[in-house]
Amino acid sequence: MPCSYMHAQSPTMACEGLAPSTATPCSCGQTPFSPAELRRQTVSSFKQRRCRCATGSRVLTLQRATRGHKNAYSVSAQGGDPFAAAGSRLQNLLSGVGDGEEEVLEAFLSEQAPEFKIGLSLLTAGVITSGALALCWLTGSDPWGGASLSTHSLTAATLGCAACVPLLMLRASMWSREARKRFPVLEEVQRWQAEVHIPVLNNMTPVQMAVLVCCEVLPTTVMTLPAAQGGLTASFQLYARHMRDWGVAVPSMGPALAALAITALLAASARLLEHAVSQQEYEIVASAMENADRYYKVMTNSTASRDSDSAAQAFKAVASQWLQQRQQACLVLAVLTAGEVSFLGLLWRVTDDMAAPLAAAMMLTAVEYAFIKKVIDVGIKKPDC
Repeated sequence: MPCSYMHAQSPTMACEGLAPSTATPCSCGQTPFSPAELRRQTVSSFKQRRCRCATGSRVLTLQRATRGHKNAYSVSAQGGDPFAAAGSRLQNLLSGVGDGEEEVLEAFLSEQAPEFKIGLSLLTAGVITSGALALCWLTGSDPWGGASLSTHSLTAATLGCAACVPLLMLRASMWSREARKRFPVLEEVQRWQAEVHIPVLNNMTPVQMAVLVCCEVLPTTVMTLPAAQGGLTASFQLYARHMRDWGVAVPSMGPALAALAITALLAASARLLEHAVSQQEYEIVASAMENADRYYKVMTNSTASRDSDSAAQAFKAVASQWLQQRQQACLVLAVLTAGEVSFLGLLWRVTDDMAAPLAAAMMLTAVEYAFIKKVIDVGIKKPDC
């Protein structure tokens, strides 16, 4: 039976066939989307295209939504498992969220040559660095944060590399199978990180990835430390001077620590908003959960009330678990971002040389890119249950 007919009959009978290219039919017999259709129905991730019967890269986050419910995604939705059918329906609901422009852009970028991606990264880095230099000029901060071609900066860079070793070990342990087994939310976090970096890191060599690391770390470090923290510190020092004139005791490191806290909070908030459940996604899932009982009574035989109740409860459990995992992943990402910004800021204040946090940030980003590239190439290994 064509899967387009099954879709017309029931949204819970969604085929999940994958097509490795735009010219090869998927396992359901249908051909993938044409280029014109890609502007309306999005393509996938992990170097595979979803056919017209299962769209949207959000399926990656749904694959973890039923881990606590019989590992439902290992069972076909047509096999009678209500949790698998619930996951399939939730996938279909979320696949229609958005206009697909972001996925089309990601697919376009993924198909470009590595040289084009590097050129685009260099252009983006130049724009960000120019903005950071302009902010430093306006606030009177040193745009290089004390770094120079000297033995002092070389010593600071060495100290930064040594100081980030414990953090590197922590990051590496978080990508292990044992960590994902103990903290299932890590798989959602890492899957999201891989999905975001797939268009850029696809087909990249180690040397090209090293160039990308420099393009990402250098401008963001200049923007975060000398521009943001340096500018905020200068402003807070002005207020602290007035407060001391009024007889209020202000610690000498107070303005710098306040600037560091605000910068870390802003960075964490930005990461939180980036991965948070959108308003449209929440409304769709909440509405489906509210109407689950009525929906499954209509879609199933009226004499099988027990089956409809079981299906409705399964859908509510899967949807609730998906929302909970997204919220937990957002919190983990925000905490990691705030911790990293705080660590780099403290390293800069201790050494008074931006070479130290710059070297540490490059090492952290390089290790993270290496694990993400491994996930893109071989996928995330499931923890042993």
